[in-house]
Amino acid sequence: MAKNKNIFQIPTTDFTFKKIFGTEANKRFLIDFLNSFVSKYTGIITDVTYLPTEQYGLNDTERRAVFDLLCVDQNQQNFIIEMQRANQPDFAERSIFYLSRAISASMEKGGYDYHILPSYSVNLLDFELPEYKNSGECFQVLFLKDQENRILTTKVAIFYIKLRNFAAESPELTEGMRNWLDLLKNMPKMDDSDYERQKPLFRELLDVCRISKLNTMEKENYRKSVLEYEDVQRAVSYAKELAFEDGIKKGREEGREEGREEGREEALVNTAKKLLTMGLSIEDIVKATGLNEDQVREIAS
Repeated sequence: MAKNKNIFQIPTTDFTFKKIFGTEANKRFLIDFLNSFVSKYTGIITDVTYLPTEQYGLNDTERRAVFDLLCVDQNQQNFIIEMQRANQPDFAERSIFYLSRAISASMEKGGYDYHILPSYSVNLLDFELPEYKNSGECFQVLFLKDQENRILTTKVAIFYIKLRNFAAESPELTEGMRNWLDLLKNMPKMDDSDYERQKPLFRELLDVCRISKLNTMEKENYRKSVLEYEDVQRAVSYAKELAFEDGIKKGREEGREEGREEGREEALVNTAKKLLTMGLSIEDIVKATGLNEDQVREIAS
């Protein structure tokens, strides 16, 4: 018998991701998710407090950072939680920038005490990072280490959780990790028989994500989030295919490294222009291209 479709929301849309993980009423889901993936390195998390997602630099000239979610646990450990649906240039560098901003925001301004609060970047990705191409791994933890593989500090780490690489037999995963990844990857295809097989917490989560339980306003916002996600995926894929092809061709014709770099930069600008004509927001274009907000606004003007 064919499964009933469209019972549960797509959890990787912006609307549903923030509904599950970014609301006070549902923070038990975030706590369980973090404990499944990071508690081995940070200790057990029993409570979280949500913080403003927009963080500014230590002075007016520094670039701001806008996180998907930012919270602090009962031990004053900071957690950035990012859901990234489409690949973008230099995402690894962006992870480092966001983590650095969270660290600086937790310190006293104007002071000379370099004691930092533990800060962790937890990235749920629906693509493979170029730096780990063909690794096949769906969970990675990065610490600052020396040439002998000794960890300098456990107060800073980046976690990459990759849905695209998830398989039930992935050796690096615990049972809790597998359960979460299976839920997040397969929720849109689940029916009520799948619902009955879940543990109580996941049944609560699925109930929160039932499309039938959304009110009129929520349904409209969810529909827009789905369309936006699909549009971004298609637009980025198509625009990059055209723009980068032109940029690489230009670089090759000029036969110089600076020519290839110019071609790459031109490709990013062309991609941003195409996405602007498709009606995408500046924030989405920043995420898709890796350009900063000021660059995109300049292109749009």
